[in-house]
Amino acid sequence: MQSDFFSLLESIGREKGLSREILIKTIREALSSAYRKKYGHRPENLRVILDEKEKKLHVLVAKRVVEEVRNASREISLEEAKKIDPDAKVGDKVDVEINPGDFSRIAASTGKYVMMQQIVERERDLLYEEFKKKEGEIISGTVRYRANHFILVDLGKVEGILPEREQLPKKRYEQGQRLKAYILRVTRESKGPRVVLSQTHPNFLRKLFELEVPEIGEKIVEIKDVRRDPGRRAKVVVKSRDEKVDAVGACVGVRGTRIRAILRELDGEKVDIIRYSEDPATFIKNSLKPAEVKEIRIDENSRKAKVIVSDDQLSLAIGTNGENVKLAVKLTGWQIDIRSDKQIEEEMNFLKSLPGVGDKMLSSLREAGFLTAKDIVRGGMEGLCQVKGIGPKIAGKILEEAKKIIR
Repeated sequence: MQSDFFSLLESIGREKGLSREILIKTIREALSSAYRKKYGHRPENLRVILDEKEKKLHVLVAKRVVEEVRNASREISLEEAKKIDPDAKVGDKVDVEINPGDFSRIAASTGKYVMMQQIVERERDLLYEEFKKKEGEIISGTVRYRANHFILVDLGKVEGILPEREQLPKKRYEQGQRLKAYILRVTRESKGPRVVLSQTHPNFLRKLFELEVPEIGEKIVEIKDVRRDPGRRAKVVVKSRDEKVDAVGACVGVRGTRIRAILRELDGEKVDIIRYSEDPATFIKNSLKPAEVKEIRIDENSRKAKVIVSDDQLSLAIGTNGENVKLAVKLTGWQIDIRSDKQIEEEMNFLKSLPGVGDKMLSSLREAGFLTAKDIVRGGMEGLCQVKGIGPKIAGKILEEAKKIIR
């Protein structure tokens, strides 16, 4: 009978993934409940010993040694105690082995129920601990059910929740569809762990790159930052720690194999891979990719950058609904003002009609960062007078006309 119990215990352990220590604790709780059901109180220091060699289960309960036994569930006579421990004396406690088979049917049933409950709870605890360790990682699953505000994803041992705000806006999620998602957080609930997933979090894209680009895992290529407008455009800043390795090329892969694998998970979201630079002007220029920048002027004190692009690059530099320049601003931390050649020419045309202002002076103004009428007003007399070839008289005329333009 005992050997059958051991076989059953091993089977439960394998099936539920429970360790020996957890199973012993579960048995102890079950026997304590059965003992209380029979005697009306929980036993003191109940111990469970599994003798693997003899395939026997020993259940020990601590009882106090007394001269006259009044409560058999808690006390033992000195005579009986000496059979267990010859050195026992009144007032001591000795471990007395009890036979679980002596419990009543009701007590045994209670113990069995408690044991099953304990196993279920331990199993939930293990699942929680397993998925809590995976928090911040990518996991694969299958779309199981779609509700109004969330999608239920089968993750194997548990189900994950993909809330509406964490879903790609243009993606169609179909039942049975395989997908990857970022484990946003794992919380402990009464029915098991609650696993919240995301496909819009910046770290989802970061982890996709880590999966597809071995150089990132090897610390040769570093991802400095990730910014996303989920479902539309994202920018990933990369830096190589080895001058022989091109960070952008490593992320793209041979013939674009690596980036294509990443884009498949993003359902049409465009990804710009940006090369990091310590130089602010170069970094801002890179951050506006895929647009080509002709000229850039930066003001370190105000952290403002004036960017000039050709006319055909303006819409690309700004992006749909301004998404490209907005992401560039988030990446660099600089305020970016983009103008095309045509816009600058139109805004500065008023200067050509002023006496004493020729192409040479216009070139000097441009080199000094005065690209628009607003720049002139912001610079004021002091700023204009610092431009080569411009004195107070011309500066006053230029400033006066600029103010008329921006009224």
